[in-house]
Amino acid sequence: MAYVAGVGSHPFLSPEWIEAAMALREELASAAPDPIHTARVNLVVTDTPFGSGQFHAYIDTEAGGPLPVPGRLDDPDATVILDYPAALAAFVTDDPDIVAHGFLTGTLRVDGDLALVLILFGEGMTDEQTAFARHAQSRLRALTALESG
Repeated sequence: MAYVAGVGSHPFLSPEWIEAAMALREELASAAPDPIHTARVNLVVTDTPFGSGQFHAYIDTEAGGPLPVPGRLDDPDATVILDYPAALAAFVTDDPDIVAHGFLTGTLRVDGDLALVLILFGEGMTDEQTAFARHAQSRLRALTALESG
């Protein structure tokens, strides 16, 4: 599938993209459905084309919904380590083949509670949570510059 950059969009995980994603997170926070399970998950994205080559973020479902926030949590339930293409596929383009490939090749791995991570990323979500996640992902995709592929 080919993706083309939209007007005013930014490269995934660029400083401008992060700023726009945080504004979106704030906008959507009040609409986020209550989580089925609480989860505190750190994310480490490797091989990023920005900064040090790594991006650290976290998801804390009790403190603002399912969209990641830059930074790290102490004592997370799990840490998800994934490369840049797998992160783009998981959070923006919804490409399960790339995510599955990441698991198979080791470029996406989970340290900690794998079952909780699977719940957080879609397994067993309610219809309301699924609809919210799709809406949020659609909004993230709209602010992301995606090259033709």
